Amino acid sequence: MKKILAVFDGLKFSDSTLQYAVKMGIQHNAVITGVFLEDPTYTSRGIYQLYSEKEYALDSVKELVREDRQARDAAVDRFEAACKEAGISYLIHRDKELAIADLIKESRYADLLLMNAGESMTRYTEDSPTHFVREILAGTKCPVLVLPQHFTDIKRVYWLFDGSPVSIHAFKMFSYLLPVLSGLPFDVISADLPETVRYNEMVKELVSLHAPQARYHYLKGQAELEIPLFMRKQEKESLIILGAYQRSALSMVFKASMADILVKEHQWPLFIAHNK
Repeated sequence: MKKILAVFDGLKFSDSTLQYAVKMGIQHNAVITGVFLEDPTYTSRGIYQLYSEKEYALDSVKELVREDRQARDAAVDRFEAACKEAGISYLIHRDKELAIADLIKESRYADLLLMNAGESMTRYTEDSPTHFVREILAGTKCPVLVLPQHFTDIKRVYWLFDGSPVSIHAFKMFSYLLPVLSGLPFDVISADLPETVRYNEMVKELVSLHAPQARYHYLKGQAELEIPLFMRKQEKESLIILGAYQRSALSMVFKASMADILVKEHQWPLFIAHNK
């Protein structure tokens, strides 16, 4: 892996994203590209509200633009300083068009994208997964690591295997991009699968070549209920591999509700990949 995108909102800077980006840059000797999304439609306060409430609204708007620019500049400086201190290679992209379209375009030319689970690119508070996160996960052209609110060292990996081709693809992309993490304690988890699909010999053969230390777990009951319940009992210093996140519940992946539940909890980094 050579190029990692780390996504930042300069008005609501994510310490978690910065810490994971620096750690992965060191581990994988990769270039970290700080993507600072400066969507012109997004400000820290409502411009229309300033016009309606203040007599000298134009001066207030100018001051708002100045404050937001200073905050975004400070965020870039903070990222640059952290990369320099860690001794990792980095690039800075300040994207000034519509945030979702810009980031999806950036993802075409990257190996991995890092993004906080609560990123919204709006001044309003939203529940996770936010509209922004949903759109990026559905449209991204590279795998995404969705990050929790707080940084923790990754000490164990869980692969949620649902028997689909895209689930296998997610495992392979993880193994290719993050070989350092493939050597950690590794657990394969599934639920609600036909007997013929559960950990057939080809699956075990593939896993044994990338993670020979893997353990297998089959949970009885509906995956959307049993897997989150199982994961809540595990250590928080874990990473979870998922198949594609797509809008359609008919796609051959873990149902969207599974990804929604895990993203919403903000507890674990989620490696999400699709092959469309």
